[in-house]
Amino acid sequence: MMQKYVGSDVTSMVTLPVLIFEPMSMLQKMAELMEYSHLLDLADECEDPYMRLVYSASFFISVYYAFQRTWKPFNPILGETYELTNHGNLTFISEQVSHHPPISAGHAENEHFTYDITSKVKTKFLGNSIEIYPLGRTRVTLKRDGVILDLVPPLTKVSNLIFGRTWIDSPGEMVLTNMTTGDKVVLYFQPCGWFGAGRYEVDGYVYNAAEEPQILMTGKWNGSMSYQPCDMEGEPLAGTEMKEVWRVAEAPKNDKFQYTHFAHKINSFDTAPKKLLGSDSRLRPDRYALEHGDISKAGYEKSRYHLTLLCMHACMCLKH
Repeated sequence: MMQKYVGSDVTSMVTLPVLIFEPMSMLQKMAELMEYSHLLDLADECEDPYMRLVYSASFFISVYYAFQRTWKPFNPILGETYELTNHGNLTFISEQVSHHPPISAGHAENEHFTYDITSKVKTKFLGNSIEIYPLGRTRVTLKRDGVILDLVPPLTKVSNLIFGRTWIDSPGEMVLTNMTTGDKVVLYFQPCGWFGAGRYEVDGYVYNAAEEPQILMTGKWNGSMSYQPCDMEGEPLAGTEMKEVWRVAEAPKNDKFQYTHFAHKINSFDTAPKKLLGSDSRLRPDRYALEHGDISKAGYEKSRYHLTLLCMHACMCLKH
């Protein structure tokens, strides 16, 4: 069945069984980045322009810990939304704004920053693996000085989709640019080698506008990130030491979906606004059934959800 899709973009072409899903929609997955939003608070408060990029880059590295989960999130339907409150002073909202191609938009804000993302991807199915190319845009505005940061993330590759143990890697460069000053961070995600060698490792530098290295950064995207001032050759400055800037929070033991404590909060109604929209992902019957272990009902509701969507599209086509 899958042979005819080899080499194709399968973003919204293939209907998959609910057994491989996690009880979360892609809109909620976007909100997971907010777990370590305090790093952007620190970036906004920071006087040093290069340390500002260290904090901001570490914030964007932090989401990859959640991306290593191999369960597939539910695709949102057109008009579906998700809202997150009661996480510090942060508010987050996302919406599915296009079904084909699938495009999601998200916005987060507190007293220190605004975060805006347009999530759009292109995929390439390669038989037993799939490559996911990010085509959307991610920008952060730090409110104190009005600094605008623009992110270009690496691609993501999911291996052993059909045979073997599924695993995820994101080889390549992540570039975070200060659009106001021209300073930038370039971090290289090491590709996974034989027997897992190099997997998770991230290394790179903070550069000034003249592309001279100022701070080196190193770590693992599933563990922690550290930094140290460096010279023009990229070597650590004498008299300085490596300092940790971010570390993954302790996760629940033996969790069925490998969720963090924060991921569980995303599904909770405790983080929902008082006037929750009826289109919120928490209310999806397929997601809710899967969360409570009812696989058969989750599969039925997922099919019914897609049938409703097809009817909506048919009505829109007739209208036009």
